[in-house]
Amino acid sequence: MYNYGWNDHEAPKEPHTTVPSIQAAGGQYSQEWWLGQLHDLQQRLAAVESWQHTVDATAEQQTAKARRGGGSSQTDLTRLRDTVVRVSDGVTAMAHRVDHLEDRLRQAEVLLDRLRSAGVRDAIATGEAPSDMHRRHSQIKERYQRLVDQDLRNLARELCPADARQWDQMAGGLPAARARAVSETVQMLFASQQGAPATAENVQSTLAHRGYVTEGVDPRLYKVVDAANGILRDMAAVELPATLLFDADVTTLAEGEYQAYNRQDTGVPGFLVAPAYAVQGEAPENHLKAFVFLAPGEAP
Repeated sequence: MYNYGWNDHEAPKEPHTTVPSIQAAGGQYSQEWWLGQLHDLQQRLAAVESWQHTVDATAEQQTAKARRGGGSSQTDLTRLRDTVVRVSDGVTAMAHRVDHLEDRLRQAEVLLDRLRSAGVRDAIATGEAPSDMHRRHSQIKERYQRLVDQDLRNLARELCPADARQWDQMAGGLPAARARAVSETVQMLFASQQGAPATAENVQSTLAHRGYVTEGVDPRLYKVVDAANGILRDMAAVELPATLLFDADVTTLAEGEYQAYNRQDTGVPGFLVAPAYAVQGEAPENHLKAFVFLAPGEAP
């Protein structure tokens, strides 16, 4: 007599639970609770899929036994047919359970996404954004600071070489010319793209048209453009918005509200070299302050 390996109680039972409403989820149920529910649903779905695999394997085994038996009795064939019918019914029931579980999982994921979005909005409104968002912005600020302070400064030395005498005719001389080159490049990299990333070719063409020396600057310029595009891309990827404050009027900035582009300079703010990096909801003192060229020879 065959052992058909089938018992109704082997099928995983799905306890009936009610998914809370959106309103309830926004109140008494925390995000941690929903994460636990998602984990539980995923485990149940895995159990159902494992059970289906066992049922399929059992049916294949019994079919193989029947074939090997050759002259099986009518009773054995009847039992085999009954087993196949029960397996088919079980698989159908299991499919309904899987559909039900997947539907509940989708509902839970939608609720969790809404809870997360609501949490982000609340954090922005109260200025208490999650620390991971501030940490990501802090890392981007460091890259922005390095781009302005190092990479663009080095590029400006090539755009405004010391042996080109035309800079002497400019107010502020060579230091002002190089700071202006950085300012104009920052504008092209961050403020003039209207959604399209800057390209080294366009930036170089514009700089050359404005009288800067662009011969041989390609390697440094490509590095600068790639860095700027990466900063913009990563700023947009953080749910907590941040802005570069190009509209700031540097003549109204008090000491302590900006950083001198050339650290050794003294004087009053002359022009904006690179804007402040401001995270929404963040106190102004925590912004990365604007880089400002100080007009020489004037006391603050």
